[in-house]
Amino acid sequence: MAAAVAELLTVADAFSRLTLAVCTLALCALFLRRRCPLVALCATLPSILTGHLWLPPMIAMFHVAKGPSRALRVVGCGLLFCAAVCPWPVGELATMTREEILTSIEAAGLLSTGPTALGLLAATRAELRARLADLTATQKRERRLEAERAVARERARLAREMHDTVSHHVGIIAVQSGALRAAGTADDWQRESAESIRRHSVQALEELRDMVGVLRGSDAEAAATAGRAGLDDLRGLAADSLLDVDLTLDLPGGAWPEAVEAAVFRIVQEALNNVRKHAPGTRVTVRVAPAEDAAALTVEVRNSRPSCRRATGLPTGGGHGLVGLRERAELLGGRLTARPSADGGFLVRAELPL
Repeated sequence: MAAAVAELLTVADAFSRLTLAVCTLALCALFLRRRCPLVALCATLPSILTGHLWLPPMIAMFHVAKGPSRALRVVGCGLLFCAAVCPWPVGELATMTREEILTSIEAAGLLSTGPTALGLLAATRAELRARLADLTATQKRERRLEAERAVARERARLAREMHDTVSHHVGIIAVQSGALRAAGTADDWQRESAESIRRHSVQALEELRDMVGVLRGSDAEAAATAGRAGLDDLRGLAADSLLDVDLTLDLPGGAWPEAVEAAVFRIVQEALNNVRKHAPGTRVTVRVAPAEDAAALTVEVRNSRPSCRRATGLPTGGGHGLVGLRERAELLGGRLTARPSADGGFLVRAELPL
């Protein structure tokens, strides 16, 4: 547009009032070149008849050719060719020689096909960019799907390994504990211990079956409900923990999110398991209550200083239990801390937003 204005200024001295009005209209019409390119082209065509302004029709034709309509390209190119080849006034056509007519046709062809070709090139480049973007998005989607398929295959492999190893040993424990209980020993403590071992083994096998089903499939709802326990199961967990547990559930009436209840249960379960391994015989205090602002649920598991060595015959852990609990709390938007307490014991505390 700056070049078109400069072209107008170079011949400003030769303008009549009509010519100046036509050329000014052509320059103003260029503001419509993006929204209404064909209208802008038609408004600039009279300026080419004056013989003073050639750039405005060419600029408008470029934008017509960039558009998606093939018919508009043909119509616009034809209009520009006719305007460029026709002299003004039209009566001068009869006095033109053959060479002048051929030269006018040649110039009109260049003026009309040049902007059209450039517009088609720009449209083709834009289309290629769009297709390249689609191709890139498709490749990313295929890579993501392939990664998901690889994860599904690995989950299935882990499910097979878990089922074949864990279920074998836990199944043997359940059968032998059941046989021990059925042997009819006179010691009540032995019978209760055998029944507890059998019950926990059967429960472990059931939870293992649910988790294996989740690993072998990709059902999000099944993953959300597999092995899920809630706040109502904490009393049974404390009773079966073989520890001196003081459980306090300071919970008002009302429903709690299932994910929060499951996280609280797993935190207490893992904390009691750590007490059995590292501080057997100590007193454990478990407290579950809403936070002061009632926007979160807090759970604390605190044990006193251990009076004896850690339990023997148990596998040594690598700290993955607490790491998993922290990850579980962070997934819910909360946080978990585990640290020694001032009295020589240990404290596990978590805040889970509601």
